[in-house]
Amino acid sequence: MKKISLVTLLMALVAFSANATDLWSGSKHVSWGDGGLQIAATEFASATAGQKIVVTYTDASDGIEFKVMNDDFNHLAGSREAAWINGNGTYEQFLTPAAVSALKGYGLEIIGANFTATKVELLDGKELKDGLTIWTGFFWADDWNTLELYREAYAEVDFSKIQAIRFYSEAAGTDYVINLKSSWEEAGSIADKSNMTDGEGYAELALTDEMRTKIAESAHLMVQFNKESINAFNVTDIVLVEAAADPSALEDVAAESAQKGIYNIMGVRVDQMQKGQIYIVDGKKVLYQ
Repeated sequence: MKKISLVTLLMALVAFSANATDLWSGSKHVSWGDGGLQIAATEFASATAGQKIVVTYTDASDGIEFKVMNDDFNHLAGSREAAWINGNGTYEQFLTPAAVSALKGYGLEIIGANFTATKVELLDGKELKDGLTIWTGFFWADDWNTLELYREAYAEVDFSKIQAIRFYSEAAGTDYVINLKSSWEEAGSIADKSNMTDGEGYAELALTDEMRTKIAESAHLMVQFNKESINAFNVTDIVLVEAAADPSALEDVAAESAQKGIYNIMGVRVDQMQKGQIYIVDGKKVLYQ
């Protein structure tokens, strides 16, 4: 058995503590009548995409919702509809770039029909995939399970610039069902697994103009899974793939020209640029080399 020194263990604990932020602790009954738990925007000043909000709760009997405290109390980008919780436990909400921007601007309200919140933490989560992540987390795909996303996950996306959607998972094979829908009605069907190609750890849907229009106009997205002949698995990310850059419409920007006030193609302000990605700098689209 490999031995771990006391010094190594202490260093690991210090590193963990440095990356863990207690946003709130106490005892707050959350319901539509009693109101939600509100956390100010200043608490999210150091938040980054890929981190997760972890809510510890007791006595739950319904669902949990995450909202930003703007004028409309919109749902937090990347949060799920039908996020059911029960009894005592924890719920993890991973942060997309759009979610981070909203939290820093408006703060967070955690609401639902009936549970008692006892702690809210901001913890390290995972590294995001290349592309525009509209949802990340862990969703168990077994027998006809449906991941439902509020519109805020993709409301600010210009789909004319998106060429594909990738559905990342830990599936052990490719023989499973994916149905992408905007509603349960026949007209709400957008695509299924037969329209997709399989990559390394993901199924990719190349978008047609009709698909783009349906997604952009949808009130929410529903991604239905069935494991079929393979074992149940986790779905981990839904990522939009941007269309290849048109060199004639872009200006190159070198690393030394990176500056504040830089936005990605979704219009979300970013702290760092990644090579090969398109950004808006001083009102111009640039390809970061």
